[in-house]
Order: sequence, then C-alpha cells, then structure tokens
Amino acid sequence: MLTATIGHAQKVSISVEANDLKWLRRRAKQRGGNLSAVFAEATRLLRQREARDRLLEKFGDDANVSAAEADAIRAEWRA
Repeated sequence: MLTATIGHAQKVSISVEANDLKWLRRRAKQRGGNLSAVFAEATRLLRQREARDRLLEKFGDDANVSAAEADAIRAEWRA
C-alpha cells in the first residue's frame, strides 16, 4: 500500500482517456491505494526524471556513454 503524508493537497479535476483511466484504477487497486496515490506516485517519478535530466545536462558530453561502456559499468556494479 502506498502511504504518503498529504500536506496541503488540493482537489483538481482532470480529463484522461478511458483506457488510461481504466489502467489508473487498476493500478490503484493493485497498490491498495486510491487514484490520488497513483497520481502522487506518477508526479514523484516525473519530478525524479526531471532532476535526473538536469543532472545529466550538467555533466554534458561526459554523461554520454556507449552501449559497450554501459555494459562494462553494469558488470562492474554486479561484481
């Protein structure tokens, strides 16, 4: 079950495609939470992605690795 401290939550109205809403409801049910918890999770993940992208931008070209280099790094992590 997802749990989070809700500070100053605000109620909003959104529109989503029917298939997306079906998936969101299923995910909420699987997680033992509600739709608000699913949106909170999605928001957290998107914020993390944006933070990662900003960090990679700071590294510039040094952040780019080839597939072979990425494989070598993963192998090193597993060792």
